[in-house]
Amino acid sequence: MAERFVGKGVEKVDARSKVTGEARYTEDLINEFDDLHYVRVLRAPHPHAYLRSIDISEAEKVPGVVGVFTADDFPELKEFGLIIKDQPALVRVGEKMRFMGDALAFVVAENDQAALIARDKIEVEVEELEVVSDVRQAIQQDAPEVHEDHLIKVTHYIDDDLNHSNIICDHYIEKGNVEEGFEEADHVFENEFTTQFLDHVPLQVEKGIADYDPDTGVITIWAATQWLHDTQADMAQALGVSKDKIRIKQPVIGGAFGKKEDISVHIHLALAAKATGKPVALIYNREESMIAQSKRHPMIIRHKTGVTDDGRLTAWQTTLIGDTGAYASSGVAVVHKALYHCTGPYIVPNVRGVSYTVYTNNTYCGAMRGFGATQMAFAYDSQMDIIADELDMDPAEFRYKNAYKPGSTTPNQQELNESVNVRETIEKVKELSGWKGADTDA
Repeated sequence: MAERFVGKGVEKVDARSKVTGEARYTEDLINEFDDLHYVRVLRAPHPHAYLRSIDISEAEKVPGVVGVFTADDFPELKEFGLIIKDQPALVRVGEKMRFMGDALAFVVAENDQAALIARDKIEVEVEELEVVSDVRQAIQQDAPEVHEDHLIKVTHYIDDDLNHSNIICDHYIEKGNVEEGFEEADHVFENEFTTQFLDHVPLQVEKGIADYDPDTGVITIWAATQWLHDTQADMAQALGVSKDKIRIKQPVIGGAFGKKEDISVHIHLALAAKATGKPVALIYNREESMIAQSKRHPMIIRHKTGVTDDGRLTAWQTTLIGDTGAYASSGVAVVHKALYHCTGPYIVPNVRGVSYTVYTNNTYCGAMRGFGATQMAFAYDSQMDIIADELDMDPAEFRYKNAYKPGSTTPNQQELNESVNVRETIEKVKELSGWKGADTDA
């Protein structure tokens, strides 16, 4: 019989090394490199603009600088991305920057101070465009296009009045007959809920070291990532090399929570190491991490719910609009998954839902713990509280009446047969909290 660990004290595999300081983070590796150089990246001065020119001449004059590089130095460089390859590693002259984190150039210098000084001496000329900062604006017919050439085509729309050009994809669910469900209801509640951008704020910001071996053509990266092999593959296709030319060594990750699924320092480090022949380090500060790396998706969630006088849910319709920012990252999957959770852990025989993943000029959004379910949980349980209050029902009893049980089916018609303990959880919470109903101080 397999050994069981529930209820026992178990030592975490990495706990001792972290407590004693033996764990090796990226910074702990810096002293192992002779002649280490430093990289700094110039970011976009405007969230939506064409790059018309870039002048690196003054930056190249800064003492200690060994090179200033733009996209023109890497004609083979391709766009990258977790699901859709839509994000440039460096914006080319004549092309668009789409958020403030877009990289326009990078500096390699003998020390970090020189790299910072030189970065600030790079001069760019841009043609500013109207900024699409609100997802509601992005789906209006007259909204500017964030990506004029994105290749993902949507299938069909409930609302043909939407601006399709900024919508990466749409997803649908349907279970039962939602029109009949609303006809059966004694009450129909319609509400809209919104969530905001959130940063993961791991203790360790994005950072890494790279070295290039000219004899083998192998670029070695020491940088934290949550998807090591996917990062390797994405880097290889962006750089135009085979995967065996990219070697990633994983230091200890100082927190991630989904943020380090996305490429951050990796491609710029690889380019810098190969171009200069020097070992290089790139270390974001908190500001750069906030500007350049992924966030939790803000969502607009509209629920329409039918319910009988005795508190039985009959129908649920959801429209979800997810702001994935300037680039797709894992937004296609996150917003889709959020839709699957539209009714929460509650039995609804008739469900219809649609979700739209939308481009804006905001910082791009990706994975964060909960992967879409967190935003939807806020919305569906807020809806349940509103309904319980309007029907003058105890919110705990209202949830219990409609909670999943073995044999229940989800909005995407998955049958639940194991680990269906919603009702037991509600009972235990009431017991432990001394819950006596909504009208008490419990």
